[in-house]
Amino acid sequence: MENAGPTASSSSSAVIGASAGSVLAPGAETDPLASHSLRVERALAGARFTVTLLRPDAFATNALGWAYPIGRDLPVRLAHPEATLAPIHPADIADIAVRALTGDGGSLAGRALTLTGPEQLTFREQLAAASDAIGRAVPVEPITRERAAEEMGAHMPAAMAGSLLDLWAAATVTPVAVADTTETLLGAPARTFRQWARENAHAFRAPGR
Repeated sequence: MENAGPTASSSSSAVIGASAGSVLAPGAETDPLASHSLRVERALAGARFTVTLLRPDAFATNALGWAYPIGRDLPVRLAHPEATLAPIHPADIADIAVRALTGDGGSLAGRALTLTGPEQLTFREQLAAASDAIGRAVPVEPITRERAAEEMGAHMPAAMAGSLLDLWAAATVTPVAVADTTETLLGAPARTFRQWARENAHAFRAPGR
């Protein structure tokens, strides 16, 4: 969900700051997820070249975290299955970055862009899209926050797991809004999560299937 760091064009006259939408949230300075991106943005502030900040919210590729249980016919265990996000296809982020770096999209230069996919989807709806892509049902098993924190803590620092769970709990009450997309910025159709799921259906199948 986070990917922070500058990327420069060959002429070094323009830079993409790969940040995250979480920098806009209250408490970003101390949040384990947002603080790294915020430090990158501040480091780029006042640079002598043009900086375009990309702040993607949820990545469609975050769904790859479900690949293991789905590929083994296990339920996907979620503390907040109704959390509503607007996951963005990584190719859309790339298209926007290229336009900003090449100068073809002059209106993008020097801006801070909060990026999302074109539609709001709950985790259940994302899993339904994965189900359609692989041609079989993907069951969801609701679990407690405490259990989710324990399971996530096996793969990431506890503070980061807690930050993610807080984000998803908030998105259950207040859905993440659709922000800038390739449709609004470049006039090109934004790629959907369902498209991403079809393109990556192989990732959700067990080896040999």
